[in-house]
Amino acid sequence: MQSLIDKEAERLESVRRFKEFDFDLDKNLDGILKLAADIYETPVAFITLIDEHDQWFKVKRGFDVSQMPRATSFCTHAIMHEGVMIVPDARMDSRFTNNPLVANAPNVRFYAGASLAANDGNNIGTLCVMDTEAKEISENKKVLLGILAKQAIHLMELELTYKMLSVKMQQVETQNKALMDIAHIQSHEFRAPLCSIMGLMNIIKEDHYREPNTYLEMMDEAIKTLDDRIHAVVRGTEIAKNAYAE
Repeated sequence: MQSLIDKEAERLESVRRFKEFDFDLDKNLDGILKLAADIYETPVAFITLIDEHDQWFKVKRGFDVSQMPRATSFCTHAIMHEGVMIVPDARMDSRFTNNPLVANAPNVRFYAGASLAANDGNNIGTLCVMDTEAKEISENKKVLLGILAKQAIHLMELELTYKMLSVKMQQVETQNKALMDIAHIQSHEFRAPLCSIMGLMNIIKEDHYREPNTYLEMMDEAIKTLDDRIHAVVRGTEIAKNAYAE
């Protein structure tokens, strides 16, 4: 059976995949936040990711904070739920009575959060709404937030896949260019210095190896040129190998 430590490590790895991408420009996700805020009649809605120490607001509406400590986050409790977590009045909930977000500005009273379950099954964050007024929520509204959360994570997975494919395509293009450069060097640029060396060797042989310094200097230059070409192939091979490895 997987330990809690191993499970959290796996969850954090899943969070890392999403954290490096900027989803805040996604209009579809913003539309989901607007719908959630309208349904719950709250001024604030956001999509979060929760890592080891922090909560990151990846898409937000009516809220101008990018991150906050996980220790003071409502959402750190929400990701432990498979469904939707409702806090009708945070002042009456022992988990949040002394929370600085409740005791001080912005004086949060109501919270609703649905966990975002990635394709690997890990809850990476939440779709949430908040208000400074306490309120009771119908079961239908609770269900709707869960549906919106599933739609949100589907869009995030799709966006993440698209961006990862774009990166991989760039890597493939880099690799292909490196391989084409290698092919060009092999088919053309090796031939000239090799012909020069072979021609000079024939001249020296015909002269019974009584070579003048000029021939030796020309051969030295051809060897250096060939060496440069070989190093160019090695560099190109490394570029192609690194692109493939990424």
